[in-house]
Amino acid sequence: MQSFTRNAVATTALIVGALAPEMARAQALPAASEVVAKYVAAIGGKAEVMKITSMKQVATMAIPSVGLNAEMEMYSAAPNRSAMKAAFPGLGEMLRGYDGSVAWDVNPMQGPRLLQEKELATAVENADFYTTFLFPADRYSLMQTVGDTTINGEKAYKVKMVRKATAEESMSYFSASTGLLVANLSTSESQMGVMTVMSTMGDYKKFGGVLMPTKLEQQMGPQTVVVTIKNITINDVPESAFAVPENVKPLIKK
Repeated sequence: MQSFTRNAVATTALIVGALAPEMARAQALPAASEVVAKYVAAIGGKAEVMKITSMKQVATMAIPSVGLNAEMEMYSAAPNRSAMKAAFPGLGEMLRGYDGSVAWDVNPMQGPRLLQEKELATAVENADFYTTFLFPADRYSLMQTVGDTTINGEKAYKVKMVRKATAEESMSYFSASTGLLVANLSTSESQMGVMTVMSTMGDYKKFGGVLMPTKLEQQMGPQTVVVTIKNITINDVPESAFAVPENVKPLIKK
């Protein structure tokens, strides 16, 4: 029995010794709640965020591989409304929005349509105004720090997040030094099926007391999309910004 015990202890010691570096690394990772709290503090704090009830972003969007450029306006308001329009020279205008009950998509190639099922659920989640600022734990079934990596030359913590309503997974990357969100890897439902998007963000500037990224680069398969925010207006968005487009209204069942 003593021989068995000694062998068991020795084997356990060898295993623990071999795993020690990985165990130490895992223990060194901050909890997701700590990472998110540092992020919220870094952008200005919850009190400053809650002072913002609506927002208008004026931006440019470029898809260099196909030579497409667009002027964009993006609107959002608490608790859960959003709208976007992008004007592509030679192609026309694209519209997308959610007014709290109806979600729509309009583009010159396919015309107007209502978002349904998983697309609708994703639109509803994305319109949740304060979630992108605060990452409240009650919106997620899982929020866990799973590792660290290097993004654009700086160490970042990888936080896996799973949304409650859609079960969509994402990996958010927060700078270990500044606390700011520097990248996000997400999957979501679209008309073309499940899309995986790697986004990197930077050039943070202060609007209404809150730091926000003004440069966003998204990688979707072979395509790179670059969005540059030119200006953000706080708390001055009219109700008309979220009005259902006229060509969408006939699609709504009474």
